[in-house]
Amino acid sequence: MFHNIVYGVLALITWSAFFYKAKDLARNWRNPEVRLLCLAIATFALPFVLAAPWVYVRLDALFGYPNLMTLPVYLSVATCLTSFLALLVNWSSAQSQVRPRHRLIVGYAVLSVIAMIVLFLLGDVSDGEHPVDFDAHYAHTPYISEFLLVYALLFAVSMSALMLLCRRYAKAVDKPWLRRGLRVVTLGAGFGLGYAVPKLISLRWETSLTDKVNSYVAPMSASIAAALFAVGFTMPAWGVGLDRIRQFQADVRAYRSLYPLWSAIAEAFPQVVLFQPPPPRTTHWNARNIHRLFGRMVIEVRDGSLALRPHDDPEALHTASDLKMLLIRQITEIRDGQLLLLPYYEQRIAVEARARAQAADLEEDDLEAVVEAAQIAAALNAVAAGAPLPESPAGTPQDPADGNIQKEQAWVTRIAAAYHSSPIVKDLTATTDGQPCDRITA
Repeated sequence: MFHNIVYGVLALITWSAFFYKAKDLARNWRNPEVRLLCLAIATFALPFVLAAPWVYVRLDALFGYPNLMTLPVYLSVATCLTSFLALLVNWSSAQSQVRPRHRLIVGYAVLSVIAMIVLFLLGDVSDGEHPVDFDAHYAHTPYISEFLLVYALLFAVSMSALMLLCRRYAKAVDKPWLRRGLRVVTLGAGFGLGYAVPKLISLRWETSLTDKVNSYVAPMSASIAAALFAVGFTMPAWGVGLDRIRQFQADVRAYRSLYPLWSAIAEAFPQVVLFQPPPPRTTHWNARNIHRLFGRMVIEVRDGSLALRPHDDPEALHTASDLKMLLIRQITEIRDGQLLLLPYYEQRIAVEARARAQAADLEEDDLEAVVEAAQIAAALNAVAAGAPLPESPAGTPQDPADGNIQKEQAWVTRIAAAYHSSPIVKDLTATTDGQPCDRITA
């Protein structure tokens, strides 16, 4: 029962990994690396189906040959190991070295497979079903012991080579998820050795302890190795997907933070907006209509809540996949609005905001963001009130981004956060009341 459950879980994990990569194979089936990886994962997943005792004994009964399933299980693992090694050689070797090394690996594997088939058929395994303790039971049976030795030696050599190649290649690659995946595979190869070494020892020395290790510890070690291989070799694909999800969440948060400031600037200077300011919102998302977010509606956020635009909003032509473009548009339009507001910046506002921010012990970046946000808020009030230009302009605003889009986003988001929530900005905005020159004292 225990082995059925464990092997069933591992079969689910490894076959899930195979079908996850199969979509890449369908799109690019001519790619030899994708074919090798899919072959390796499939041949590593198959044994967990065939070796499950419930399946093992029924297939043996179907073919009328006790313990027959041991042969395809071990041959499948041999094919898997060969595919993994060929894949790693393809990744880590110069092109001039790939073909000779592939021939060496495949040649050794083919000789081992032929020897395993011949030895298994020459041996006698007809004294009852042994789905769990086959290796321990037949460790000293003529021909079968040699069959097990060839298999265990191939397994040990392959795991050692995988550890060496993965460690070496993990130090050389610059892709984070590929590096992490190779390290996971290296760990899996270590557990793989935990399967092969007890097998080799038990073939030389027979004790009750080695029999137990051979029947229980070694298969569990191989099972852990299988799970780690399934995770490690697919990690470069789904890891990038996780990064995309995290980036999307970060973009949504940034979009939320920027919206109040962008909305105020868009209202004051509609000419800087790519899409004309929308009509008032009439629909807010909830559990029943959130799916529309990924339909024809665009993400919009205000006051901490996502809101979907009405159907006649020009931005409704966009979907969630356009969020990055919309975020960049927000930043650009806020920056354009700042340039238009610059003549209304008042030196006294900057001095007062800086003094209050220093009194509040704000850090340098937060302090400068509060100063900039206060200037924007006061200037927007002045524009709305039709106030004249100030006699003492504040000069060019700070721009720590220096053309870097990531730094630009972080800086503008910091300004927007101060504009929306800083008590200093709110207090100064209420004080100026659209006349920044007259109402603020230094």
